[in-house]
Amino acid sequence: MSTPRISRSIVLQATVWIGLWLLFVLTGDTAARSFDSYLLITLRVAGFAVYYNLLYYAVLPLYFSGRKRSFYGWAVLAFLVYVSFSVATDWLLLEAVRGGADAGAGEPARPIGWMVVPAIFLGMTVFGVAATFRGFTAFEEKKKAEEQANRQRLEAEIALLKSQINPHFLLNTINNLYVLSLTAPDRTPDALLKLSEMVSYILYECASRRVPLVRDLQFIQSYVDLQRLRLPPNADLRVELPASVPEGLEIEPMILVPFVENAFKHGLTTRQPCTIEVRIRLEDKRLRLEVVNLLLPDSKQRQGNPSGIGMANTRQRLDHSYARRYDLQVDNGGDRHRVALALTLAE
Repeated sequence: MSTPRISRSIVLQATVWIGLWLLFVLTGDTAARSFDSYLLITLRVAGFAVYYNLLYYAVLPLYFSGRKRSFYGWAVLAFLVYVSFSVATDWLLLEAVRGGADAGAGEPARPIGWMVVPAIFLGMTVFGVAATFRGFTAFEEKKKAEEQANRQRLEAEIALLKSQINPHFLLNTINNLYVLSLTAPDRTPDALLKLSEMVSYILYECASRRVPLVRDLQFIQSYVDLQRLRLPPNADLRVELPASVPEGLEIEPMILVPFVENAFKHGLTTRQPCTIEVRIRLEDKRLRLEVVNLLLPDSKQRQGNPSGIGMANTRQRLDHSYARRYDLQVDNGGDRHRVALALTLAE
């Protein structure tokens, strides 16, 4: 329990008990009330307060923690102690009143049952109030604990998905660099520099749950530039990225790259002309990604039912991080493979 919450509880209880004390003090025949009467009223209210807090903080938690036998034993003991204290206080209060202004009036003694029954009723009332508030508190704590557990589980799953995607991406890129070093060694240094920038992004920024959108788009631009170095002469690459990105707009890191990577992986061939189109647009806080590439005969089955680590994990991450805030469409009509993602970046 945090300090502000404890402070609010203390203030609330002080207000309640002082109000109850004033209710007892200001009602009845105040003119004939002696000092002992005020003292005993104070003791009675103090008994309410002690009994309530004993139930709330010590006895009732036993029930909600599953220790029901201990709860029943301590509840009965606390109830009996309270009733005994209440009866003794009531009897002493009556004696104080009888010994005051009305002394010698010959009032008959008050039957003990008239003291026990109200004490039992008040004890049950205090118990009911304490149990109600403790029940609400236990429900809220359980709900918060479940929400925290769910958040931790989802964060762990997403961290695992990220850890799978990044090595998957690096493996593909390193394979591409190997081929480039054999076919065009003069372009390899530029490619290595791009790769260095991308690895720096993965290592130092992608550990965060969210990253600035502008940094993720820069990563995609670097990835496209790296892929452009190895394009065959028959390939046409068309890329459209936002000219400017509003500050403060964030996105789950590396969640767009697999769609772009998939196009280069499955949409390039040297046997016929091929085109890869990558378009990312921003409409306020709505991001739209469209990737179109040639659907090669030997990749139709794979692209229609993507089973690679990158694509499968990206779908899971979208479900976890953007549930009910994204729309993903995959179309394999004709000779083109098209992916369209609409993503609301902020609620």
